[in-house]
Amino acid sequence: MIEFTCPSCQKHYRVNDELAGKTAKCKQCGGTFQVPMPVVPAEVDEYAVSSAPVAASVQASAAPIAAAVVDGRGTSAILSGNTGNFEYEISQRPDFALVTVKMQQGQKVFAEPSAMASMTPSVTLKAGFKGGLGRTIGRALGGESLIINTFTADQGPGEVTFAAGAPGDAAYYRLQGNTLYVQRGAFMLHSEGVDLTGKWQGAKGFFSGEGLVLLKASGTGDIFFNSYGAILQVDVTDQYIVDTGYIVAFEDTLQYRVTILPGLRAGGKLKSFFFGGEGLVCQFSGQGKVWVQTRHVHSFLSWVHPFRPASKN
Repeated sequence: MIEFTCPSCQKHYRVNDELAGKTAKCKQCGGTFQVPMPVVPAEVDEYAVSSAPVAASVQASAAPIAAAVVDGRGTSAILSGNTGNFEYEISQRPDFALVTVKMQQGQKVFAEPSAMASMTPSVTLKAGFKGGLGRTIGRALGGESLIINTFTADQGPGEVTFAAGAPGDAAYYRLQGNTLYVQRGAFMLHSEGVDLTGKWQGAKGFFSGEGLVLLKASGTGDIFFNSYGAILQVDVTDQYIVDTGYIVAFEDTLQYRVTILPGLRAGGKLKSFFFGGEGLVCQFSGQGKVWVQTRHVHSFLSWVHPFRPASKN
């Protein structure tokens, strides 16, 4: 059996393997999407993985931390749907994802500068500030540009294709009066009705190494965000631990704190934290979704660094 959720409304489905790759229509929201290919779960250190649904149990110190449900959909599947604001398609996943938005006349989307890859002549582009000085500064502190590009289909129906700056995947999320926190630099575009600003993390953001401010998306509308590497969606039901460099986004129903991985605080083990490249994590609690990326940009830079040509003075 294949387990997956609708990319538009997150309705859960369970279907037979022979439907893999078929185009389906969501009974709840009417969006269309491809049924993902079945995925065989693999064991990962410190995580006990089962198959229906894929569940992860994290062991920290002597006390077990409750399971979380991991969305194991085939990441190469094309995701498409109708948000009510526009139609969209996420293709070329998970390495070089493209988000294509199809708008009716008069509809708008707002995107990060340089994200637009192509568009039809019926769409016009206007660059400018959005949401006032405070929100603009908040977005800048969250790793995004001061400028937001507005794309309007003002000469008839139109289409815009967006690409992320880093190689990786893209995901869609529907805001329904709630809040989504997005990691530094992960925002791609959003529809009307979404308010985008920054959220100060305080000292915990400083020690995380991922930026002092998270990007805060709230309101009612649609948002797309990107990752470095593929994206894994995890449904947290109690507690869950993620390395700070692998977090892409999470819902506001989750509480979080940045800490040293339990077990490394014991005497003599802090050297593993300072010299081993592991240990600084974000511990989530409550119920909600967190999106995890499969690559860490700092790890990649560390791998590349020895191959850089040495400067000669």
